[in-house]
Amino acid sequence: MIRKILFFASLREAAGTGELQIDLPDGISIDTVWQQLSSDMQNLPGKVLCAVNQDYVELTHQLVDTDNEIAFFPPVTGG
Repeated sequence: MIRKILFFASLREAAGTGELQIDLPDGISIDTVWQQLSSDMQNLPGKVLCAVNQDYVELTHQLVDTDNEIAFFPPVTGG
């Protein structure tokens, strides 16, 4: 299924784009998607936050047929 991948903040710069459309199967985990993207785009960091269909999810979330938008965000830091 074709899904929209969005990159925000510093990830947009690292990826060189704000949006991709890629074919991802149902049942694939967000962590696996991120690993695939990171291997294709060398500048992406190892740790990220993620939302699916505009709801934050854990990286263990497995995609289902209604998951059509995946957004990645850099980790939030503060002090």
